[in-house]
Amino acid sequence: MRVLVVCTANICRSPYGAAVLAHRLSDLPVELVSAGTQADPGQPADAVMADTARAKGYRDLGEHRSQPVLGGLLRRCDLVLCMERAHRDVLLNSYPMMTGRIRTFLESPSRDVADPTGKSLEDYARAVTEIEAAAEAWAERIRRIGRV
Repeated sequence: MRVLVVCTANICRSPYGAAVLAHRLSDLPVELVSAGTQADPGQPADAVMADTARAKGYRDLGEHRSQPVLGGLLRRCDLVLCMERAHRDVLLNSYPMMTGRIRTFLESPSRDVADPTGKSLEDYARAVTEIEAAAEAWAERIRRIGRV
């Protein structure tokens, strides 16, 4: 199974979300990748998120480099988890055949994981808490049914 986690720039929320999910599913044959709807290719991960991932024992984001969501990458994924409903909508508009595979990370009709980039440490902490809780729910779902 291949899971793609998506945010805007692919430097903060999506690499962290992929790292958390990879940790939660480390005993299963699941590949976790991340990308951004407006990613500038080759950018490193946000330092706060990289430090947080390291401190919590998730995969090292030091080697992470941003990449845009491209059709080939998207079509090779079994599940696409978007940090915002706007990301989901952009992808669904471009790839309507992926409707059953593109979801939001929080699975909420009215809430997104807000982008903390350039904001306070409290904003980062809120994003980390939301991502970790949602990753745990997705991991349980993937384990329970073996797919989404």
